[in-house]
Amino acid sequence: MRNGRRGGCKVYYGAVVQGVVMGCIYGLTTLGVNIIFGIMKIVNWANNSLLMVSMYIIFGVVTLTGTNPYVAMLVAAPIMFCFGWAFQHTVIRPLYRRETEKNPYGLLLCTAGLGIALENITLMLLKSTPRTIKMGITQIYVDVGFGASVSLVKIIGAVIAVATTATLWAFMSKSYAGRALRSTAQDRDAARLMGINVMRYYDLAFGIGCGICAIAGCVYSTFYQITPSSGATVGHKAFIILVLGGIESVPGCLLAGVLLGVVEAVGAMLFNSYIGEMLCFVVFVLVLFFRPNGLFGRRAR
Repeated sequence: MRNGRRGGCKVYYGAVVQGVVMGCIYGLTTLGVNIIFGIMKIVNWANNSLLMVSMYIIFGVVTLTGTNPYVAMLVAAPIMFCFGWAFQHTVIRPLYRRETEKNPYGLLLCTAGLGIALENITLMLLKSTPRTIKMGITQIYVDVGFGASVSLVKIIGAVIAVATTATLWAFMSKSYAGRALRSTAQDRDAARLMGINVMRYYDLAFGIGCGICAIAGCVYSTFYQITPSSGATVGHKAFIILVLGGIESVPGCLLAGVLLGVVEAVGAMLFNSYIGEMLCFVVFVLVLFFRPNGLFGRRAR
C-alpha cells in the first residue's frame, strides 16, 4: 500500500516539475504582450506571428552559420527589437496620434493585420514544410529526483525565462527609462507634462516586446517544429496568462505561467491532454470571476 502511494507521489511530482518548467516558458511568451499592453494599452495580436518569425530567424542563423541557437538569439533579438521599433514609429505612431480616446482600442486592427500579413508572407516564401533545429543536447534528459526527468533544452528554456523576467523587472524598476515607461503607462498626459517623450517610449516598449518574442522564439525552436503556424500553436496561452498574472505585472507573467503549466500537466496526467487544456480555461474563468485584475495585478484607482 505504501509503495503504491509512493509511486503515485512520484508520478505527481514528475508532472508538477514538467508543469513548472513549461510554465516558465509560457510566462516568457507572455512578457512581450504584457510590456506592450501594460504601457501602450494595445493588445498585440501579432505576438504569435512575431514569435513564429523569430523562430525562422533563429533557424536561418543556425543553418547559415552553424552556430548554437542560444548564440543565434543574440542576433535575432536585436533584429526583432529594431523591427518593433520601426513598426511602432512608422505605422502605429501616426494612428496613435489620431486617436481621440485615451485607450486606443482601434489599433487592435493594426496589430491583427500585421500578424496576418507576417504569417501569409512566411507561408508564401518558405511554404509549410516543417523545419527543426538539431542539437547534441536535444535528446538529453536531466534526472530531477524520484524517477522524474525533464528535457535539458526545456530546463535551459526555463532558466532563460527566469533570467529574462528578472532582467526586465530590474530594468523597469531601477532604470530611468523603465521608470519613464511606467509613468507613461500610468498616465501618458501627466508623463508628457513632466517632460517625458511619450511616443519615443512607446517605440521603446514595442521594440522590447518584439525583442522578447525573439528570446521566446529561440527557446521554442529548440524543441518545436518551425512552420508558419508555429506561433499560434505555442503562443495561444499568452493572452490567458496575461489576464491571470495581471496586466503590468512582470513577475505575475512568470508565476501565472507556472500555475497554468502545472494545471495543464497534472490535468493531462490524471485525464488526458485535452482535459488538461480545458482545466486551464476553467482556472482562467474562475480568476476572472473572483480576481478580475488578475492574481498579481493592482486594482485601478
